[in-house]
Amino acid sequence: ASSAAAPAERDGGAAPRRASLPRNVRPSLGAALALRGGARGHDMLQQQAKVALQQAKVARSALPRDVSAALSTGALSLDELRNYLAIRNSPFLRALAAISPFVRDRLIANPRLASVIAIETLLGIATLLAAEVGARGDRLLAEVDFVVCDLALVVATNIALVMALSPAARICAPPSRGRSAVASLPATFLQPGAFSAAQRLACFVINAARFGAIGIASSALGASATKALVMAREQITGRAPDVQLAPVLSTALAYGAFVAASSSTRYQLVNAIEASLLPRLPHGTGALSAALRLGNNYVGSLMWIWWARAFGVQ
Repeated sequence: ASSAAAPAERDGGAAPRRASLPRNVRPSLGAALALRGGARGHDMLQQQAKVALQQAKVARSALPRDVSAALSTGALSLDELRNYLAIRNSPFLRALAAISPFVRDRLIANPRLASVIAIETLLGIATLLAAEVGARGDRLLAEVDFVVCDLALVVATNIALVMALSPAARICAPPSRGRSAVASLPATFLQPGAFSAAQRLACFVINAARFGAIGIASSALGASATKALVMAREQITGRAPDVQLAPVLSTALAYGAFVAASSSTRYQLVNAIEASLLPRLPHGTGALSAALRLGNNYVGSLMWIWWARAFGVQ
């Protein structure tokens, strides 16, 4: 009896230690603890969301179906919910969000998106007008149709480029495995977060491809519109154009390659600087963002001149 009791005395009479549990039991305990912690975090999010909705005097039933579903599953964070409620209170942002879920989800993820688009649009218009005045001189008013066409293309291209790099709230569940993999990538390759090197590399390549496609489309559209205007003028005035226009295809391909290699990299760097620096500043963020993007536009203009000459399209 004494020899049988000895092991129990050495072990303090306690239950078997965790190390002695079967291997198939230990993982199940860890999974149960993880599930319990996840459920507790989900319940806390739902409670905080309920308080935020009450403070905003918005009923849960008043939320769009997909937004409410994302909130229920935890795909929509508390900060994103607050951003959405702020959008509802702004007539301008609400009108933008109503354009499509694509725009709405990016406004929810990035409250500064409207300001960034405004800055990029104003800078694009200002720099293009300066270039138009310098290039056309006294013929500016006579060729105002070309100027308006160029301005419309610059505005559309700048908005498309900004939207392509904006992070989106994960409200709509990706319907396929491929889209799910893309949705898990950062918006820019330097976006803060627990992303792997492979995900950041994939993000850089995909954004370059997106930018390249936008560049090719905008350049081809702009060159085609310019040629159509020149032909219309020639039929009306009976005079041939004073300058020889660049070929549409080679110019579009050269510009698409430039946008993919240069613009994509520069815009992602600008977004990374803004994401890491601007939240730390109490004031002057708009002026700093404008200065940063003005420098980006200036550098991009210089690089395009070099690129176009290297490819023989100018």
